[in-house]
Amino acid sequence: MEPSKAKPSTSTEPDPAARYDVAADLALALELADAAAEVTRRAFGGRQEVRLKADATPVTEVDAAVEQLIRDLLGQRRPQDGICGEEGGETPGTNGRVWVIDPIDGTQMFAEGIPLWTTLIGLKVDEQVVVGVADAPVLGERYHASRGGGAFCNGASIGVSQVDDLADALVLHAPLEEFIRKTGLPAITRVSEGARVTRGIGDGWAHLLVARGAADALVEQGPCYEWDWAATSVIVHESGGALTRLEGGPPTPGCHLLVSNGRLDSEIRGTLLP
Repeated sequence: MEPSKAKPSTSTEPDPAARYDVAADLALALELADAAAEVTRRAFGGRQEVRLKADATPVTEVDAAVEQLIRDLLGQRRPQDGICGEEGGETPGTNGRVWVIDPIDGTQMFAEGIPLWTTLIGLKVDEQVVVGVADAPVLGERYHASRGGGAFCNGASIGVSQVDDLADALVLHAPLEEFIRKTGLPAITRVSEGARVTRGIGDGWAHLLVARGAADALVEQGPCYEWDWAATSVIVHESGGALTRLEGGPPTPGCHLLVSNGRLDSEIRGTLLP
């Protein structure tokens, strides 16, 4: 992949393409995923002790260790870049570049010994995500994308499905308890009744199933934050899909997400939010 070259512009706005080298930044993101996988693969297996953070989300010792490893490597390789991580919060940088990290997305799955979890690594330049890597090391699947460069799984190009009718769609959804706590079951029940089939699979792994066309949409009840969507957003968009707030528009902190092939958004929103 050739490095991105900035084109001359008369705009006063900064050109993100002038602030990153696609090949070098993607290569670094993949190195970070390799380093993380060495730790998570060794630690995975069987049920593990989980504690609840202040926001009631689960965390294990491995989450914190992997994020610190990634932070240490970035401190060596990109000392001027900022870092935003689920476990360690935000460390400001000096150059408009921020690495957005979720060391183990799907911690509950990891802790239960279920391999449907991922390490998410995204690079944001001037508030635009330009590189994303999502690694599922136990499953042997690694996804990556760069803005304008396409989306890939294990080096093979991927794309979303062409399904454009809810009645023909496989729709994934967050755990039912999320709907019970927030909006009640009737909303997701309407989707289930209208879809060809539904399955309860969430988190970044479900975003990737949509990106590769194995599922047609995901209703992620949330709350979701930047580390939940930064890396997968560029993968989904480059595969031809859409990742937005459930109500529409770009995702915001604490929102619910709708991830889709881009053809079902209106129908799903109309069903969920009548």
